[in-house]
Amino acid sequence: MIDFSDVSIHTKRCILRPWRTSDARILPSIANTKKISWNTSNKFPYPYDETSANTFLTFQTHGLGKDTWQFAITLDEALIGGCGCIRGKDVQTHTAIVGYWLGVEYWGKGLATEVVQALVEYMTHETDVKKLTATVFGWNPASRRVLEKCGFDLEGVSKDAVHKWGKTTDLWYLARSLP
Repeated sequence: MIDFSDVSIHTKRCILRPWRTSDARILPSIANTKKISWNTSNKFPYPYDETSANTFLTFQTHGLGKDTWQFAITLDEALIGGCGCIRGKDVQTHTAIVGYWLGVEYWGKGLATEVVQALVEYMTHETDVKKLTATVFGWNPASRRVLEKCGFDLEGVSKDAVHKWGKTTDLWYLARSLP
C-alpha cells in the first residue's frame, strides 16, 4: 500500500496534497466566511478560527489512505481549499462520500470541477471504492453542476432535510459508479 503522505495529484492548475499541521495557521484566512459555511455541514463552522482548523485537521488525518482520502488544494503553492472522500460503513464500505470546498475568491473559475474530476480519477485507479456519493444543499446549484459535470447523476431529493441558520432547504443526493 502506498504511503498516503506521499500522494500528490496534479490537475491542470492545482495540486491536491495531504493536509499538514502547518495548514492550521493558514486555514482561517480562507475558511472564515459564512459563504463557505453556509454550504457545508456544521463540521465546518463559522466563525472559523485556528481552533476550528486544528479540529478539522485532526478529522482529516484519521484513517488516511484506507478509509479517508483528504486533500488540501493548492494553486501556485497557495492553499485555496480542500476535497476528499470518506468510505461508507457496514454494508456500504464499497462507497465513499465526496466533499469539497474552495475559498470564495476561487469560485466560478472551473477549479472545483477540475479538482473533483481529479479526485474521481484517483478514487477510480487507487482505491477499491466502487461508488461515489455526494449531497448538495438545494440553495447551492453551482455545486450540483460541478458534480454533474464530473459524471454524477441525481439519485434523489429529500425535501426540507437541511436546516441551517434559520433557513430550510432540500438535500440533493448525487452519485457516480466507478468502473
